[in-house]
This record gives sequence, C-alpha cells and structure tokens, in this order.
Amino acid sequence: MNTEKVALDWKLIWAFAAVYILWGSTYLGIYYAIQTWPPFILGGTRFLVVGITIYIYTHIIKKERFEKDLWRFGLISGFLLFFIGNGAVILAEKYVPSGLVSIIASTVPFWILVLDHRAGKNRFNNILTWVGLGLGFFGVILLFAGRTKVTGMDPRVIWSYILLGFGTVCWTLGTLYSKYHPVPGSTLAKVCVQMTTAGLVFILVAAVKGEFYTFSFRQIDTSSWIAIWYLILFGSLIGYFCYMWLLTRVSSNALGTYAYVNPVVAVLLGSLIAGEKIDTLEYLALLLILGGLLLIYSSKKRIYTFNGFKKSLFR
Repeated sequence: MNTEKVALDWKLIWAFAAVYILWGSTYLGIYYAIQTWPPFILGGTRFLVVGITIYIYTHIIKKERFEKDLWRFGLISGFLLFFIGNGAVILAEKYVPSGLVSIIASTVPFWILVLDHRAGKNRFNNILTWVGLGLGFFGVILLFAGRTKVTGMDPRVIWSYILLGFGTVCWTLGTLYSKYHPVPGSTLAKVCVQMTTAGLVFILVAAVKGEFYTFSFRQIDTSSWIAIWYLILFGSLIGYFCYMWLLTRVSSNALGTYAYVNPVVAVLLGSLIAGEKIDTLEYLALLLILGGLLLIYSSKKRIYTFNGFKKSLFR
C-alpha cells in the first residue's frame, strides 16, 4: 500500500517537473523554429506529427477505439488550446521576445480563477484574491508599457499583445473544457485527437493563406529543424501528455502553478541562449505577475474576508 503511494507521488513529481521546465523551454524552441518555418505550417507539422504518432500507437497497436464523442472533444479543446492558444504564441514570437511572450502566457491562472465557475466564487470574498488579481494585471500593463517604450507604438507589437491576451483566454477555456467534459478514452487518445484536429486546422489555414506556394523544406535551417523536433518530442509528446495526465488528478488551480516556473525558465533561456534583452521594467512586471499568482494560490489556504478586514481596522 505504501509502495503504491510513493510510486504515485513520484509520478506526480516527474509530471509537474515536465510541465514546469520543459514547457518553459518551448518558448525558446518556437523562437528558433519560427525563424525559417512559416507559422501555420510550423503549427500544423508539429501537431500532426504528434497526433499521427500517438494514433498509430493507441489505435493500431493498442486497439483503442476512437468514437465520435472523442473526436468532437478533440476538435473543440484542440482548437482552443492549440490552434488559438499556441497559435497566438507562434505568431507573437515574430515580434515579441520569447521571454516576454511566456510572461503573458503565465496569466492563465488569473483567467482560470475568473472563468472557472464550477469551482465557486467564494474566493472572491478573500482580500488576497483581489490583491493577487490586481498585482497580476498591473504587471501585464507594466509589461506592455515597457515594451512600447522600447519599440515605440509598433502596431505589430501591439497586435501581438492583443493576440496573446486572446490566446491565454482560449487556452483557459480549452483547459476547463477538457477538465469538465470527460469522454471515454485514455489520456493518450485525448491528446491524439486534440493535436490531430488542431494540426489539420493549422494546415487548412496555411493553405488558405498561401504559405505552401512559397514553402520549401530547403529553406529550413539546422536550428529550426532541431527546434521543431524538440517541440514535438519534449513540448508535445512528453510535456503535454503530462499536462493532460495531471488535469485528471489535480485541481485546475494546482496545475496552473506551472505559470510560476515557465516564464522564469523562458526568460533565462531567452537571455542566455538567444541574447534577448529584458529591461528592468519588464523584470519588475514579471515579479508582480508571479507575486499575484502566489497571493491567489495562498488565498485558497487562508481566509481573509472583507468583513474580517473591516473588523480588524475598527477594533
């Protein structure tokens, strides 16, 4: 009995480590991949390779059935998570450093708090929740102000931030949909349908935009090839499988703690390897966002209500 418990704990530790660290490094991977890959072909190639690989294993080798409900689940959640959520990251990294993109993406737990109606709204009576939200969103504003100060009012940068904000909301909705709409099937099967359907949407959009007319595999340089294979193996096959596995075993708020580590990993790697410049104001924004996340996480454990705060003031 104890042995099984220890084994489960180690699985959780390794799964969280994969989501924390490997996902943090994927921002740098996308930075290098997008240098010579067209954005929608990049997304389509990445997710279709992963989806088809898992399909061969789960359906052909393991004989698992893929029912209509499972494909519908994959289309909805895959569209929200990968086509819009990850697609926003891919497009934004053309104009915004990977470390800053990761900081915006780290606001997902704020959106989970706001949009997860099934978790209840009692925590909004907690002062720490409101302070945490305030700090986090002030950090985002500070980050935007710092970037516009560096680049000026470049419309490409501004639209990148808007797209990233929309992408984080859609990633949150995809996460909540995956959690609250269970369908029969293994974790691998769910990952398979999500990535396959998202990959097909990416390829469809790439065709409509005309990316294939000018595309040739000869234009892809070595660093971009290494990057896309890293994204396929470590970001999708390992990292996202661990994310989906954890989603069925821990709360969405607990899983959202990956947002503490991802931006730190991404900023460090972007600075050390890609030479990305992050100024003092942007580091301050990172600290505010992480501080806000910490307060929101603490608000689940301590109850500081507004009434209690008033009583302590007028005692």
